[in-house]
Amino acid sequence: MAIVRLATLDDVDGLVQMRWDFSTEDYGVSTVSFEEFHQICSEFLVEAIESGDWYIWVAEVEKNIVSQMYLQLIHKVPRPGKTPDPYYGYVTNVFTRPVFRSKGLGTEIQIAMEKWSKENEVEFLILWPSSNSVQFYNRNGFSRSEEALENHW
Repeated sequence: MAIVRLATLDDVDGLVQMRWDFSTEDYGVSTVSFEEFHQICSEFLVEAIESGDWYIWVAEVEKNIVSQMYLQLIHKVPRPGKTPDPYYGYVTNVFTRPVFRSKGLGTEIQIAMEKWSKENEVEFLILWPSSNSVQFYNRNGFSRSEEALENHW
């Protein structure tokens, strides 16, 4: 049985390994060594967790992280006369180890993230899904929006 919880600084090594595995699964072999990546990613994760702008949910089985979902809080600019909605949330870096897929772990993490987001005045969540993950997000309450625009360069 999996335990779903927020990641802590004690999880940094496991999160680095998850990011490495996720990236190599989706993009192939890296041009940097794992040791180089470990240093860069560890620094990012420590700063992210300590900042209060990033929250990382994990599913843990036998003390090993097997699934993850990151949430970055985006601060909204205040407007005169409007009670501020302080944040919206950007969901990213969602990954479940292959042997644990289709067992409901992603949904458990999604539910925990949404509950936390509502309790902490996050106005809405956004994400950019891969083509393989659209069905997962649709099942979990996400829908396409026509409001966003992109500029690629």
